[in-house]
Amino acid sequence: MIVPAGLLAASLFAACGDGPDSAPTPTPTSAATQEVAVPTLAPGDPIVLENPTTTPSGLQYVDEVVGEGAQPAATDRVMVHYTGKFAANGQVFDSSVENGQPVTFSLNGVIPGFAEAISTMKEGGKRTALIPSAIGYGPGGFPPVIPPNADLVFEIELIQVVQ
Repeated sequence: MIVPAGLLAASLFAACGDGPDSAPTPTPTSAATQEVAVPTLAPGDPIVLENPTTTPSGLQYVDEVVGEGAQPAATDRVMVHYTGKFAANGQVFDSSVENGQPVTFSLNGVIPGFAEAISTMKEGGKRTALIPSAIGYGPGGFPPVIPPNADLVFEIELIQVVQ
């Protein structure tokens, strides 16, 4: 089931009480590309990142493109495109890409794992991040979209750090 991007945006912010902001026109940035193989899996297969960077919180990520623009601070607003999938089976549950509209929000207003995944990116970067449930929605989930204890995978493009 694919859920409209606005629903996930609302769910990303629900845990912290913040909501999406209006999206300004993105500023094009140049990016140095560093191609890293991220496996493409058929629906139904669990997602496993190859050679990920793993942080102390358990977040795993692989950079597909390392950006060259600004890097956000913990309280900055960012404009991103994302696709969210369940790690257990690769099923897409939301995508701003499919919706055709990037989302703008404050990093301190989203689930911890999503904020952490974006916080070390630079504008123009693209990353695949596996967010364990403990830094996602945890045992409560976000019914009916995110079940309890679900590990999530996000493909993220940091378009702009909004000033």
